[in-house]
Amino acid sequence: MSLDILRADDAGAGLFDEIETVLEAFGWQFERDAQEAVHCIVPTRWGEMGALFACRTSPSAMHFSLTVDVKPQAARRAVISELVIMMNERLWLGHFDFWVDDNVVIFRHALALADRMEPSRGEISATLTAGLEAVDRFVPAFNFVIWAGKSPAEAIEAVMFETDGEA
Repeated sequence: MSLDILRADDAGAGLFDEIETVLEAFGWQFERDAQEAVHCIVPTRWGEMGALFACRTSPSAMHFSLTVDVKPQAARRAVISELVIMMNERLWLGHFDFWVDDNVVIFRHALALADRMEPSRGEISATLTAGLEAVDRFVPAFNFVIWAGKSPAEAIEAVMFETDGEA
């Protein structure tokens, strides 16, 4: 089984062209690199964050990752890991990871491309939307835990609170 990243000459230019078409429609900056990954800047409620699209042939899949701009503290690693578990219980698409060795929090989602080489524009858009909505909702929870010393349960309760109507 090969886990080499899919190259444009293997799949045709359409694979990354579709991703770029969606990014253009969103009005986001992007760049394709030499390894045929697409990097983009995602404007969130909490600032711009870097994202990456990459594809593989075996298993055939598109991978999306969004680096979350939070500053985990070493002393809070266990609490951050617990918070990530609680967040992931509430997500329909994608998940958060805390890479302890790199001290980075990311949102990730993989889309299986069984028997095809390209995701649809709708699938790409849904992946981007899921990442953006997750980051917009949960970045404050990371900050509550990291900077305010709140428990994961307190942080989740605060970000899951929704008002009904207008005051």
